[in-house]
Amino acid sequence: MADLIVVFGNDILIFSDKSIAYPTTDNPDLNWSRWFRAAIKESAMQVWKAEQCIRKNPNQIFLDAKANEPLPLELPAIADMRFHGICVVSGASEMSQKLTGRPTLNLNLEAVDAEAPFSIGKITNQRSWVHVFDEVTLRRLMAALSTTKDFVDYLDAKEKLLDCGLFKRAESELDIVGYYLWNGRQFPPETESFQLEPNLWEVVCADPQFQRGMQENKVSIFWDRLIEYLTNHYLSETLEFGNELDMSEWEILVRLMATETRFYRRVLSEEIIRRVESVRAGEHLKIGTMLQSENPDIQYVLLVAPGSTEEEHVAYRDDRGRELQLRCVAAKAARPASRFFVGIALDAKKGGGGSEDFCLIDTGCWDEQDIARAQKVREDLGYFMPGKMAETNIQVDEYPEG
Repeated sequence: MADLIVVFGNDILIFSDKSIAYPTTDNPDLNWSRWFRAAIKESAMQVWKAEQCIRKNPNQIFLDAKANEPLPLELPAIADMRFHGICVVSGASEMSQKLTGRPTLNLNLEAVDAEAPFSIGKITNQRSWVHVFDEVTLRRLMAALSTTKDFVDYLDAKEKLLDCGLFKRAESELDIVGYYLWNGRQFPPETESFQLEPNLWEVVCADPQFQRGMQENKVSIFWDRLIEYLTNHYLSETLEFGNELDMSEWEILVRLMATETRFYRRVLSEEIIRRVESVRAGEHLKIGTMLQSENPDIQYVLLVAPGSTEEEHVAYRDDRGRELQLRCVAAKAARPASRFFVGIALDAKKGGGGSEDFCLIDTGCWDEQDIARAQKVREDLGYFMPGKMAETNIQVDEYPEG
């Protein structure tokens, strides 16, 4: 069907990857036309056929060629599906550098198919926009938009920019990315004509503030590792609890965590690490707090405990797990507008050897009686009570000044 399909909530990303040797006839226009047809046109057609197949037969998608192993993820309703077509093409960079002075393909929305060499414009027989990334662009773009949330948000914003019809050209996809990142992850209003300066990507990457932001983002790998750690244990069936869950049930937890952008993963990681270090240093016996997600529908309930001896660990783990669950319930009373409460319990034990607990409470179907019970838990145990709940709305610049 496609080389890669990513399901991320209601967004479905379809990748077609083609590496085509660039022709070497004496006719440059013919060379480009042939390469465009084999690398880009065929790739775009594969993306479009895959989208049609998913729309028509969403329950007939399998992981194996014999159609014995169904897709373990639950797809969104057809009316809610948002498709993004991505063509990854390689083979033209060397010739592009030789003939145009740049290794990347440019965007020229006034061109149709192969009529402008080394330019991507409108591709005929396509129902919607298809994003074409060459090997140079893809590597740098993925480094700058290194979470699924960041990547999908960029595709959404770019598609809206193209739809308005006021944007016509860019020397490189990377210049569009550079503008987007440096201007609050948005493009100008749809009523304004929009042009990009050439080599904008290089200008943005050389800016000291941008470089500081990239440097400070390194701490966010802590959040990535939490997601990977939990995922690997589930796939290996080595979780203490939860191995029995179907993937469609289990993946909601990690998908919620994965909805955080790179910047907000930095914010969450710094806040968690600060609390772990505080307990480890003996400043607190344990810390229970709520951390605000970038998405107001999600609250993270963090419990950092000191750890235990091996002999006491079973009882300690049971107590910590119960407390984490109760704190998630109480958190609903404290933040009734939020739907999802993700519990994360960590040990601050020195020298490693600790354990972790994760839980998820979806309150989408809770009624007034459920909220009342949550309030009682909150009051009885004193969790997240007014005046005792630490403020967690942290003001941080994505690209800090020196």
